[in-house]
Amino acid sequence: MSVVEPKPEVAPDDAPVTVPEDLREHLAADLEPGERIEAIAEADLDSAGMFQTSWLVVTDRRLAVFSSNGKPSARLVDMPLHEVHAVHRREQGGHSLLEAHTADRAIPLVRFTGFHGDAIGNAMKRIREMIEAEHGPADLSANERHWMHMHNRSRGVALCPKCQRPIPPWSSGVCPMCLDKGGLLLRLLLRAKRYWLPATGGIILMLFITALDMVQPYLQKVMIDDVIRNRDGQLLLWVISALALTQVVSAGLGATRGFLMTWLGERITFDLRTELYEHLQRLSLSYYDRKETGWIMDRVTSDTANLQDFLSEGFQEFLRDAVTLLMIGVILFSMNARLAFLTLLPSPLLAFLSWRFMMRSHRLFHWVFRKRSRLSMLLSNVIPGVRVVKAFAQEDREVDQFYGRSREYMTASVSAARVFITFSRTIGILTSLGSLVIWGYGGKLVVDGDPTITVGTLVAFMSYLFRFYGPLQSLTRLSQRMQRAATAAQRVFEVMDSQPDVPETAKPREMPDIRGRVEFRDATFGYEPTAPPVLHNVSFDVAPGEMIGLVGPSGAGKSTTINLLCRFYDPQDGAILIDGIDIREVTLRSLRAQIGVVLQEPFLFYGTIAENIAYGKPGASMDEIIVAAHAANAHEFIMYQPEAYDTIVGERGGRLSGGERQRISIARAILKNPRILILDEATSSVDTETEMQIRQALDRLVQGRTTFAIAHRFSTLRNANRLIVLERGRIAEVGTHEELMAKENGVFRRLTDMQQQMNELAGLGGVSGDAPRRFEPSRGGDRGGGFGGGGGFGGGGGFGGGRGGFGGGGGFGGGRGGFGGGGGGRW
Repeated sequence: MSVVEPKPEVAPDDAPVTVPEDLREHLAADLEPGERIEAIAEADLDSAGMFQTSWLVVTDRRLAVFSSNGKPSARLVDMPLHEVHAVHRREQGGHSLLEAHTADRAIPLVRFTGFHGDAIGNAMKRIREMIEAEHGPADLSANERHWMHMHNRSRGVALCPKCQRPIPPWSSGVCPMCLDKGGLLLRLLLRAKRYWLPATGGIILMLFITALDMVQPYLQKVMIDDVIRNRDGQLLLWVISALALTQVVSAGLGATRGFLMTWLGERITFDLRTELYEHLQRLSLSYYDRKETGWIMDRVTSDTANLQDFLSEGFQEFLRDAVTLLMIGVILFSMNARLAFLTLLPSPLLAFLSWRFMMRSHRLFHWVFRKRSRLSMLLSNVIPGVRVVKAFAQEDREVDQFYGRSREYMTASVSAARVFITFSRTIGILTSLGSLVIWGYGGKLVVDGDPTITVGTLVAFMSYLFRFYGPLQSLTRLSQRMQRAATAAQRVFEVMDSQPDVPETAKPREMPDIRGRVEFRDATFGYEPTAPPVLHNVSFDVAPGEMIGLVGPSGAGKSTTINLLCRFYDPQDGAILIDGIDIREVTLRSLRAQIGVVLQEPFLFYGTIAENIAYGKPGASMDEIIVAAHAANAHEFIMYQPEAYDTIVGERGGRLSGGERQRISIARAILKNPRILILDEATSSVDTETEMQIRQALDRLVQGRTTFAIAHRFSTLRNANRLIVLERGRIAEVGTHEELMAKENGVFRRLTDMQQQMNELAGLGGVSGDAPRRFEPSRGGDRGGGFGGGGGFGGGGGFGGGRGGFGGGGGFGGGRGGFGGGGGGRW
C-alpha cells in the first residue's frame, strides 16, 4: 500500500466517519489512493473472549480489523471487499461474533458484547449495502432478519423483518407492503359467518333505506313540475303523503337497522374479545415474558374495536355507497344526459383530493394518537407511584412533565384539526362551485325553453348532486378503513395463532391426588435457545411431606427450579415427575390445582379481602375463609379494617401493608389446601414482629405437605429436612443445615459466613473501604479480612459527612474487623 493524504477520505453521502486517534496515523499510511472509509466500529473482545479493544474498518475496497493500537497483530484481518459474499452475526453465548463469508469459507472478524451491538450493526448494514451492489441481495436467515429488525427499532427505525422496508409510523408496527389485506379480511369475514342471518337482514334494510332516499328528489320534481305548475290540489295531497310516508318508513327502517347493527357489532366484538382472552390464558409465561402488558391490552381492546367497526359498519357502508352511486348515476342520465355529465365532471378531482387528504390525515392522526399515548403513559406511570412522588417532593417536576406532554398533544390536535378544516372547506367550495355550474347551465336551458329540462328536473338534479359526493368521498376512504381493519386483524390473529410453549399432549390425563413425591431427572433448561442453560442436569428426589430449602446466589437457578415444577416452562432435556408421573402427561389445570405458591411480593387483585383469600377456591364459604385467615394470623388485623372481610384492598393490595398482603397470600394458600407448597422469599422485606407472625402461619401451612422454600436469609431454613445448594445452574451441595455447615470450604458455609458477617457489620453504622463499587463474594472460602479493607464507606465522616453521617466514625466494619479483606470479597 502507498502513503496517501494525512486525513483518510470518508464517504461523501454519509456523515463523516470519526477515526480514533490511535488509528489515524496508521490508516493514513495504509489506505490506497482514493480509498475511502465507509464505517469504523469498535469491538471489545479478542478471539479467546477476553476483553481487548479492536477496530473493524470498512472501506469501499476491503474489510480490515486492527488491534487497539492500530498496528498489525496475529488477529489482524485484511480481505478485499469483492471476495466477501455475506456477513453474519453469530450468537456465542454472552457475546456475538461477526463473520465474513467468501465463496468457500467463513472468516471471523470481531467478537463483541451487546454494548457495541449498535456500532457493529451500523457497520454490518453498510457492508451489506456494498455487497448487494456487487453480488445482489444477501440471503439472510430468519434470526438475522429479526435481529436487524430489532437493531433498527432500537435506533428508532422500524424495518419490516420480511422485506426490510421502513415501516411507516402510522402503520402500528405492521408493514403495509407485506400485509395480505384480502386474506386477512376474508379470514375475518369467515369467522363472522355464524351471524349471516342478522348481517343479511342489515344489508336488505340498507338497500330499502337507500331506495327510499332516491325517491324523495323525484317527488320534489313532481311537486314543482306537476303540482305547482298545474295547481293540482289532489296531486299535492298524494305527493305530500308520499314524502311523509318515505320519511317515516325510512326513519323506522333506519332505527331497526341501527339497533340490529349495534347488536351485531357488539356481539362479534364480545365473541372475538372473549376468544382472544381465553387464548391468552392458555399461552405460556414465556409469551408474557416477550410481550409488554400494554401491547397485549391493546390487542384485546383497541384492535377488537377496530374489527367491530369494519364487520358491523364498514363492509355494509361500502355496499351502500356503491349502490347509491350506481342508482344516482342511472337516474341522472335518464333525466338529462348533458347535466348528468356536468354533475359527474368534478368527481375525479374530488376523489383525488379525498385520497390525498386520507393519506395525509392517516399519518397526522396517528401522530395525534402517539401524543395522546405518551400522555396516557405518563399518567399510568405516575399515578400508581404517587407515594414516591410525594415522598421525594417531586410534584412540581411531574406537573412540568405533564404540562409538556399535554401541550404536545394539544399542538398535534390543533394541527390535525387545521388540516381537517382546510380540507372540508375546500371540498365545500368545490361542491358549491359544482352546484353553481349546474344552476347556471341548467337555469340557462330552462330560460331558453329547452324541452329536455324543467325547473323540477333542475331541483332534482341538485338534490341528487349532494347525495352523490358524500358516498364518493366515503369510497376514497375505503382503503384506509380496510388497512386499519387488516392491521387490527393481523395483530389479533398474531396472538390467536401463537402456540403455548408448554403444550398439553393430545390426550392428557387428570393428575390424581398428589401424595407429594417429587423427582427431577437430569433437568436442563434455558430461557433462550441461543443463551447458555440456566439449569444443567439437575437431579434430586424429594419424599412426600419433606421440606426442601433451595439456596444459592442470585441467578443460580432457584426460581427457575420452581417454575419448572409448576410447569410454567418445560425442560429442554430431562424430566420432572410427581408421584412417578411425568408432569407433561397430565393436564395443567389438574397439576396446578394441587400446588400452592406464596410469593415474595404477593399479588392481590382489586376486590375485597374475602375475594382475594378465596381466589384459589371461588366457592369457599365464609367460615372456610375465616378459618384460613386465622391459620395465617390474618384474622385479627382484618377485623380492624373498616369493612372487615369486605374491605377493598385497592389496586395490587395498595391499601394494605406488605406484611398484611403476605398473610392474606398465606391464607389464600391455606384455603386452597395444596399437596405441594412453594415459598418464595415469603418472609423478606417485613419487620421482625410481622416476620414472627408469618413464620408461625407458615409453620402451620407446611405441616403434612411437600414444601420447597427459597430464602436468602439462611437462618429461616434451619427446620428444612434438606438444603439443595445451587450454583451457576448446577447442584453444588445437598444436605441438612448442620451437615453443610460442617463443610469448612463448602459453598453453603461460605455463603452463610458472608451473610452473618454482613449482618454483624450492618449494626456498626458504616461500610468499610474507599467507597468501592460492587460486592463480589470470593470463591476461595476465606472468611477473614475486611469488607473492602481499610477506612470506611464514606471515610471518617461516613455516608453524609460529620459524626451523624451514615458510617460515621470507624465506617462499616472499618479497620481489621471489616468484611471482605484477605480474599473474602470486595465492594
